[in-house]
Amino acid sequence: MYYSFVMLKPDALDRQLVSIIVERLKAKGIVIEIFDYRNVSEDVIFKHYSHVIAELGDTFKEMAINTFVGKYVIPMIISSSDENIISTVRQTIGATDPSKADIGTIRGDLGNDNMEQATLERRCCANLIHASDSHEAYLSEAKLWFGREYGKL
Repeated sequence: MYYSFVMLKPDALDRQLVSIIVERLKAKGIVIEIFDYRNVSEDVIFKHYSHVIAELGDTFKEMAINTFVGKYVIPMIISSSDENIISTVRQTIGATDPSKADIGTIRGDLGNDNMEQATLERRCCANLIHASDSHEAYLSEAKLWFGREYGKL
């Protein structure tokens, strides 16, 4: 089996899209190994987005606080027999900016926000879901959200 990490963001929960998104992932052969429901702390979200904070600084910190802190997310460890699980999941999710995501992807079909508007409003784009972009990111995110690494990629 091969593993990755995904997290349903507060907007997915607020819009009651959890079951729809999970079913879309399962349709691609994804198995939910571990599923949690977490209230997000400042410390955890700063660690999760440390690479973005390093690039964008305090502006992104403020955006992350407004978008995540005190709200709920659903972090998940997922698996598949597909050795390309990370790219498969990211293709299934679609482009970071929902307004630019292809029809047929989660963000393209269910998204209702765009990066330009989010930036103007100094907030993170409501794009429903996060997915690891590399094996190293998966290991780091699994450890951060679940306290240890799971499986191998």
